[in-house]
Order: sequence, then C-alpha cells, then structure tokens
Amino acid sequence: MSKALDSPATGAPGAISLGRTLFVVWSVGLIVAILGVGALAMVSGSVPLSSHQFFDVLSGRDGGMASILVLELRLPRFLVGILVGASLGIAGQLMQTVTRNPLASPGITGVVAGASMAVIMAQVAWQVDATWLPFIGMLGGAGAATLTFLLAARSGFSPLMLALAGMAVTALASALVTAFLLFSGAQAQQLYTWLAGGLQGRGWSHAGQILPWALAGLGLSLATARWLNLMHLEDSVARSLGGTVTWLRLGFVTLAVALTAAAVAVAGPVGFIGLVAPHLVRLVAGVDQRTTLPLVALVGALLVTLSDLLARTLTAPQELPLGLFTALIGAPLFIALIRSKIL
Repeated sequence: MSKALDSPATGAPGAISLGRTLFVVWSVGLIVAILGVGALAMVSGSVPLSSHQFFDVLSGRDGGMASILVLELRLPRFLVGILVGASLGIAGQLMQTVTRNPLASPGITGVVAGASMAVIMAQVAWQVDATWLPFIGMLGGAGAATLTFLLAARSGFSPLMLALAGMAVTALASALVTAFLLFSGAQAQQLYTWLAGGLQGRGWSHAGQILPWALAGLGLSLATARWLNLMHLEDSVARSLGGTVTWLRLGFVTLAVALTAAAVAVAGPVGFIGLVAPHLVRLVAGVDQRTTLPLVALVGALLVTLSDLLARTLTAPQELPLGLFTALIGAPLFIALIRSKIL
C-alpha cells in the first residue's frame, strides 16, 4: 500500500535519480530567473536606480530616496508577486489534478468570481476602506466556493459536478458584478482596473496578509502529495489503494479555494497563471506531485513577477494592469501547448 502511494510514477532507481537531478536543475534555474527579475524590478521604474545605488541600499549605506524605493515600495511588491504567483500556480495544479481536467483553473469553483463580486459590491454599495478589501474578497471567494460545494455534494464531489456547479456560481457572480458596475458611476474606472488585476500600491501589509496562506498551502500540498497522486487514478482504483476519494477531493479543492481567495483578495482576478503554470511544469517534471508542486509554485511566481515588471516599466510612469501581461504571456504559451497536442 505504501509503495503504491509513494511511487506513482514507477520506474527503475536510475530513472528516479535522474528525475531528482532534473528537479534540482530546474528548481535552481527558476530561482535564479526569479532573482534576476527581482533585481530588475528593484532598479527599474519611473525612477530608475543604478546598480551602484542598489548595492548601496543592500549594504545599508544608502538611507535616502533609493532606500525608500527599494525597501518600502519595490521589494514588498515583488514579494507579494511571488506569493500570488505561487498560490495561483499551486491552486491550478490542485484543481487540474482533482478534476482530471487539463483546462481547469483556480476559478473553476467560482472563488475568483465570488471574490470579485464581494469587492465590487463593497466598493459600490458601502465604499469601504481599501484596507478591508482583502478580507472582503476572501469572504466572497469562500462564500462562492461553499455554494459550489453544496451544489456538488450530492454527487460526492465528482469532477464533472464540481465543474458544472462552479460554472453556475461563476455565471451568477459575474452577472452581479456587471450589474453593480452599471451603477458604480465615477468609480467605474477604478473598479475596472482592479478587475484587470494588479500589484500597484501593494506593500508589507499585503505581504503579511497572503504570506501565511501561501506558506500553509504549499506546506499542506507537499505534505499530502502522495495522496494527491491518487487523484490521477479513477475513483475505483484510488479507493482500492486506500484513498477516501470524496474527502480527499473535498480537502484538496478547499485548499485550492483558500489559496485562490487569498491571491485574488490581494492582487485582483489575475488570469492564466493557474491554468498555464501546471502545464509548463508537466512538460519537464511529469505527474509526480512531490516534484511538480514546488516547480509549479516557482513557475507561477516567475510569471507573475515578470508580468508585473513589464506592467510598471514599459509605459512608466503610467502603469498598465497586471492581468494584461499575464494574458499576453499566458495565452501564447497555452496556444503553443494546444498546437503541440500536449493538452
């Protein structure tokens, strides 16, 4: 039984060793790429910094404007981008595995639409302070996901019913968003910008809001990776190997919902990350969740931080929506995957 759970991708010891070597190589490569994007993010923008100024900030020799730009504005924003990308990547991996649907994304449970609906309603109806929006978004996402769970419960949370229930909840929430936008008046432009996703103005408080969710999500998903591997199998086969399929599916979907709600509450409905990142990783890492999950988190972090860097530098000092660049990067990658018949 233990072997069945721990070795989903069977193979000779040499093949397993090669897999670990590739995992280390790809992990190091992705971390280096993220750090490279981070270095560019620290010195680029409407007020560019030289490499000399940047190293002075790192060494503590510069306590002036450069230090404020790096330590108070750009660094926390970059860290929020890492956490948002990692959370959405893991959530996408969980949803695609649990539903056995390569087109599944973190929003399949209605959590993205629910979070967006809650934020838009709060802004239009009550004009709440911006500091409350992350909490309101998480409540809206959790509420939409709960409704999806209730609709899918009678079928034992089968992949098909989860997808159909999520589509219904998403359609309802999207309709309400449209209705509230029609009555938003002068707020419309600001709300449309939020709906495009972005990290503008995100600071240390936002990093603190999403950090526990991202760390807990990654930790729990890695700790239960051997059980997540069972979700690749048909339900009858998974039950014969000792898996309580209904509860496992519910647990993993709940974890994906929590990660998605936290990311959307902080950055808005950022698209394509949870859809594309798992596919890119499976090209090199296979389906073993113990190696796939960390790489998906790194790829998601890289896609979001790179998109954010482009969003705030290409037309500086004007800033473009983050969602525009995640779509511009993610959509061509997804089309390439389709054309290569990988999906």
